[in-house]
Amino acid sequence: MTPPSSQALVPDASVIEQLAAFVPGAMFQFRVLPDGTRRLDHMTRGCYELWELDPGALDQEMSALWAMVDPRDIGAMRASINECAAQLRDWSWQWRIHTPSGRTKWLHGTGRPLREADGTLVWHVFVFDQTDNPQAQENLRASEERFRQLLDGIPNVAVQGYDANLACRFWNHASERLYGYSAKEAVGSSLLDLIIPAFMREGVVEATRQMMATGEAIPAGELLLQRKDGSAVSVYSSHVLLQRDGHAPEFFCIDYDLTERETAENMRLQLQSQLRESQKMEALGTLAGGVAHDFNNIVAAILGNVELALDDALEDNPVRTSLYEIRKAGRRARDLVQQILAFSRRQDSTRQPTCLRAVLEEAHSLLRATLPADVSLHLHVDPNLPAVLANATQIEQVVLNLATNALQAVQGRAGAHVQLRLERVEQPDAPASGAELQALPVPDDWPGVGARLTVVDNGSGIPPETLERVFEPFFTTKAPGTGTGLGLAVVHGILREHGAALRVRSDTGAGTVFTAVFPGLVDAAPDEPQAPPPFIDKVNRPWGDAEAPHVLYVDDDEAIAFLVRRLLERDGYRVSAYTDAQAALAALRDGPLDVSLCITDFNMPGMSGLRLAREIKALHPSLPVAIASGYISEELRLQAPAAGVDEVIYKPDTVEELCSAIERLLKR
Repeated sequence: MTPPSSQALVPDASVIEQLAAFVPGAMFQFRVLPDGTRRLDHMTRGCYELWELDPGALDQEMSALWAMVDPRDIGAMRASINECAAQLRDWSWQWRIHTPSGRTKWLHGTGRPLREADGTLVWHVFVFDQTDNPQAQENLRASEERFRQLLDGIPNVAVQGYDANLACRFWNHASERLYGYSAKEAVGSSLLDLIIPAFMREGVVEATRQMMATGEAIPAGELLLQRKDGSAVSVYSSHVLLQRDGHAPEFFCIDYDLTERETAENMRLQLQSQLRESQKMEALGTLAGGVAHDFNNIVAAILGNVELALDDALEDNPVRTSLYEIRKAGRRARDLVQQILAFSRRQDSTRQPTCLRAVLEEAHSLLRATLPADVSLHLHVDPNLPAVLANATQIEQVVLNLATNALQAVQGRAGAHVQLRLERVEQPDAPASGAELQALPVPDDWPGVGARLTVVDNGSGIPPETLERVFEPFFTTKAPGTGTGLGLAVVHGILREHGAALRVRSDTGAGTVFTAVFPGLVDAAPDEPQAPPPFIDKVNRPWGDAEAPHVLYVDDDEAIAFLVRRLLERDGYRVSAYTDAQAALAALRDGPLDVSLCITDFNMPGMSGLRLAREIKALHPSLPVAIASGYISEELRLQAPAAGVDEVIYKPDTVEELCSAIERLLKR
């Protein structure tokens, strides 16, 4: 309704002042003349208090009041006044001012324009201070903004807000990373379409309905939700229901990504598996040492008695053929147990010029003993190989790991075979294109000659997506319980320490080729296997017609003690054999000293060979002492000199080496 244009409707100043005394705020009257001139007719005292101005500071244009308006509000405020003046309708507006004292106030003004007969526009305006109310709103908005920024800034906690209809209203940055939807894509979409798998949707709808009806949030727990790409993601999800006066109810989901925790848990299980495997290997080494002691005693007894039997049998006696076969089998048994011990016991990592031919042949012998049915294993060794700087036990482990994997890969295939090749190489081959992985590059300081180890199988091959990961620790494609995923990782680590190159090529359906290239030693002697020590049937008696040396032999195994006594007496020695270390020590302590040499077993109940050696040296420092053992560990090699031991003899070599060792020790 347009107000009437009437001079009578304009109250005089006294009426305005009287009215203002009974209401809070301020009132003023001003007019806009037809020529645009502005004139302030009257302003109540409340205006001066509101704007903190002296009455004399106001001009007809009220420029001092306009100067206090916040720049953010001034444009819209002028537009609203002009619009109401043009349409002669009531005006209502909120704006901010900055007073001379530095305060910021929120003002609310209402006014009515009246048009006089001459075209003059008369404004009557009422203004009151509502700073407290807008400030509270501003604080609330700032608080909500800080809350939103906080939720957006949390990197690992996905927070989403939904209304009662499950429409998304909030989606923080962590939700974008976790589920793959941007906030723009998510806001406005249904929770069911975003992250809830189809089989869960009915339950989610019912749980949400119950939460809205009862006010009790859905219990927290682990859920398997889905990402934008359809992949599953495991989260721990909790819920918060917000019900505010004047607002529709809404709820927030707070999701913690469990992927890292599950990865850590899987890694923990893998490490536990690795620990169990390591403990099994350590137990195997300990068990092998104990078994070797008894097994090597048996082998030594067999070999020793075979030699004695050969001495007693006539040259034309057919039994000698059987004895030779027994000796050959016994020596194979001796070599086999030595290889098992070399692999299972803990070795030092020192490297020295090494014959790779001997390492490969020993590994080949060990593999043949466990060769699967219908699988052939071929060995090819170049006769002209350079020596390499290596740790023989570690390289043997490399060969065994690669060959074992190859043998497993070909099982069940027609014509299954595995090849082990060792060749001289002047310059390593360049990496081939296609399905080949260069795991370790050829060293920059290539010496110009080397040895190339190749393990070839005709199995099903390795898929390209798997080939890139074959050297990762714990990565395995074998069934649970059949592999740890450590074999190739160990190969990679050993070859890296040796400065060797490593690559693998695989063709699906055609097989796999592992190649390791070792830098050769240019100035070292050629790679020649060490010849086995010659067998000694008799020992020359350097003592001539003098009294034969007296040897004291100690071994808790009665069969070995009996064998050694017969063996040495055959060669003319005087022998005192004991199966009890304390008895042997008492004989040395109490009897006349006519003993020329003491030989003792290492692993004996009650007193070890090292302790017996120390006791003997304490009684007779110059008396030669040797230890014979079926398991010569690094610990024994290191501790023997400190105990005064002059020589360590490998027990299955008793027949071949015992007499020559005695001769060497007596010459000292």
